[in-house]
Amino acid sequence: MHEAFQVTTVVDKLNRVESIYAHGDRLLIGTASGQLMVYDTKEPLVADNNQIPEVTLAMIVKAFSKRPIEQLDIIKEIDFLVSLSDGLVSLHDLRTFEFRMALQKTKGANLFAIQTMVEMSPEERIPVLITRLAVAVRKKLLVFVWKDTAFDETKELNIPDRIKAMAWVGTTKICLGFSTEYALMDVEAGQLTELFAPTGPAEGGPMSTLTGLYNMYGSRGGKPMVTKIPNNEILLARDHVSIFLGLDGTPTRKVGIEWSGFPEQIGYSYPYVIAILPKHVEVRNIQTLALVQQIELSSARFLNQGKLVYVASSSQIWRLTPFSFSTQIDQLVDKHEYEEAVSLLDQIDAVLIDNKEEKLKAIRTAYGHDLFHRGEYDTALNLFQELNTPPAHVIRLYPEMISGSLSMTRSDDEVDSLSSLRRKENDNDDDNDSHSQNHSHHLQLQRPESRQSNKSKATTATTKSGHKEVPLTGLNLHDAVTYLIRFLTDKRQKLSKKLNGGPPNSPQKSSSKPVDEKEYEDLMYEASLVDTALLKAYMMTNDALVGPLLRVQNHCDVQECETILMDKKKYKELVDLYNCKGLHGQALDLLARLGQQAEGPLRGVVPTIRYLQRLGLTQFDLVLKYSRWVLEKDPRSGMDIFIDDLAEVETFPRDSVVQHLESISGDLAIQYLEYILEELRDKSPHFHNKLAIAYLDKIKAEGSQDSENKAALRSRLIAFLTESTYYRAEKILSRLPLDDLFEERAILLSRIGQHDQALDIYVYKLSNYTMAEEYCTKIYRDDPEKGEKMYLTLLRVYLQPSNNQKPLLEPALDLLAHHGSHINASQVLSLLPLPTHLHGLFPFFEKYIRTSNKNRNMDMVVKNLLKAEQLQVEEQLAFYRSRAVKITEDRMCPQCNKRIGNSVFAVFPNGVVVHYSCKEKIEQTQWKLL
Repeated sequence: MHEAFQVTTVVDKLNRVESIYAHGDRLLIGTASGQLMVYDTKEPLVADNNQIPEVTLAMIVKAFSKRPIEQLDIIKEIDFLVSLSDGLVSLHDLRTFEFRMALQKTKGANLFAIQTMVEMSPEERIPVLITRLAVAVRKKLLVFVWKDTAFDETKELNIPDRIKAMAWVGTTKICLGFSTEYALMDVEAGQLTELFAPTGPAEGGPMSTLTGLYNMYGSRGGKPMVTKIPNNEILLARDHVSIFLGLDGTPTRKVGIEWSGFPEQIGYSYPYVIAILPKHVEVRNIQTLALVQQIELSSARFLNQGKLVYVASSSQIWRLTPFSFSTQIDQLVDKHEYEEAVSLLDQIDAVLIDNKEEKLKAIRTAYGHDLFHRGEYDTALNLFQELNTPPAHVIRLYPEMISGSLSMTRSDDEVDSLSSLRRKENDNDDDNDSHSQNHSHHLQLQRPESRQSNKSKATTATTKSGHKEVPLTGLNLHDAVTYLIRFLTDKRQKLSKKLNGGPPNSPQKSSSKPVDEKEYEDLMYEASLVDTALLKAYMMTNDALVGPLLRVQNHCDVQECETILMDKKKYKELVDLYNCKGLHGQALDLLARLGQQAEGPLRGVVPTIRYLQRLGLTQFDLVLKYSRWVLEKDPRSGMDIFIDDLAEVETFPRDSVVQHLESISGDLAIQYLEYILEELRDKSPHFHNKLAIAYLDKIKAEGSQDSENKAALRSRLIAFLTESTYYRAEKILSRLPLDDLFEERAILLSRIGQHDQALDIYVYKLSNYTMAEEYCTKIYRDDPEKGEKMYLTLLRVYLQPSNNQKPLLEPALDLLAHHGSHINASQVLSLLPLPTHLHGLFPFFEKYIRTSNKNRNMDMVVKNLLKAEQLQVEEQLAFYRSRAVKITEDRMCPQCNKRIGNSVFAVFPNGVVVHYSCKEKIEQTQWKLL
């Protein structure tokens, strides 16, 4: 609770007060003896400066009435004072209090209610000022109407019971209170609607809900009361409870005001409901229904509601002067009653207070801090999220294990949310002191003189408000961190959208609103705080989420997170952090150190291999540097760095990779060269030469001794030299030994067109006549003419050796026997030695002659076929030349029925002549039919 009103005794020692009414600067008091006492008032609008209201007796109208004055009110628009005395409503002049008239129809009245409103005239459709005076007379309701200050009409409505309370709630509606029930009366239609009828609308409807709400408290006495309050609500009293209804009679709130006793009178003074109870006066917030102030006035009976609140007993008058809203809010903030402060500030009109939204946010933030310290973490973090509180202000509420350098005491964080605003308020007050004193609704939040004094004040407020601070440890800390994760995740998404456009002057296009350099730096700082705190929160609640956070784009503080992850031995996550931040060298150093250990999740070469494969061309130097230890430790797996089927791998500069691998192992270089030539189809002569030379160097390293490894290498070299067409044979030849690798030399000689030398190697170095014949046959298949020359060259190699060796007659005769038909006989005979026996040449001559005869016979067949074809063509030509068509002047086209004349025509095989254009139409029609 706090002090909303300052209570001051303004008049005492009165004799039997029966009614009071205050308006303007006057206070009217009606007594039991019929006297009207008029007081002039001079009082402050607010009680902040301890000014006491001055109430001075101006006059006593002794002959105002002969009986007790039971009720007073005014009709300001027509300057009438309305009074109820001796069961009769009378009208007096509001200035002089002279008697004007008595409303004789009201004889027996016990209550009246006044309403003045501007309404549209149904006839002229112009605004008209209408005043209605409702008077309760036994079981009747009289309604007097004034239009534009002139008396217009009187209505008399029958009522089922005596009216004990009433108030206008609409243009033509009035709420009536009876002994045990309430009803709405439409004075124009004369229709009465009971609000709490035992039988009514279907179950579940608004009226049944109202009936249940009304009856749930039972019936223990108390008089009915009707109070019209803002927001189009009515407050009805039943026993010790007041219920809220809309102007149509339906309930507007699920709960009502539960007073500590039976109210005697209820009134409203913005923004409070005030009730006189048997022993005291209660003031409650109309929005939260919380008890704001309890005033000990045991003898109070009467209440004047409105801006000027007076409470009276039978002999004494008290003025309830409101404190300014700024003072009231200060009280609530100091007592940590933030929810009530927010409610009060929320009800203040924005035009009556400077920076309302800013101040409201500051108090709600302080409320969030208070909720947090009381252990209501879910509600507090929801409020911070709704207020879009800066992440630093929330993170610093947590212990150092989460907040790091932001860690601070409770007194610090409670002050921070309001301190800047309070400093601004005090600065404004110093510059505009007189203005502030006159501003009745100016919010002023006092600036703390020192942190120590504020801490003491906060402690006192906590004690007053009864709030118990919950220690932020154990399960409480775990819950608080869980809700922090939700807050940080939401904040992270919002920051991501703002940072989506990149830094200022960035060429990256985005739909996000561009930010300036200073704002961008602030956003980056916030993003770093959020992601770093989020990582710490994950480490505390669910460390499985750390990896996913670090594997995506994040703004974690590297130094701080590095220490945490290293202490917790979260090496894999630390590698992810380095990778995301582009600190690849640090990541690879860590992987190299852990990879060479005997145990651990990152032992071995595979983690380093996977990391290097993702780096790509931009970090190629690191790939070369850190792949060395991998290749030395596990060359088979390590080669995946350079030969795996990945886009990044294929972008590596191949020549640099070859040089790097050669510096480690020739076998690795060969493996890589085979990969780029066979898998990647590289056609560069440079790499083809390198692979051939690498094979040669490896074969030479094996020495002159034959082995399975050397044989396998030679097979690979020979296959490569045979299949590849991109290497430079001259460069390879120069590296061949003179006394070895003859087959390789033959292949290379063949590539440069030195076929006779190649055949000489097959015949005299390798003594492999079959390979020599196959060599020629292969050429013959590709080019028969060139192949015939190859066979002749081989025959010459056999019969005319270059190294003074003995001619090889037998292989020569075998060659002639197999392929003699492809060699010119005259050239063969010129090469054969004279001592050659004829029977050895029989197979050659037989095959040669048979082939020659076959060719001659085939030529004759072809000749005869061509001659027959010529005769057929000549016959067809004669036939077509013998056909003729005669076009006369009368010849008509059967298609268009027009003369052929000199037009281009066409003749069908059956002799029909048509225009050429008609021929095309006939053919198109036939195609469609098909």
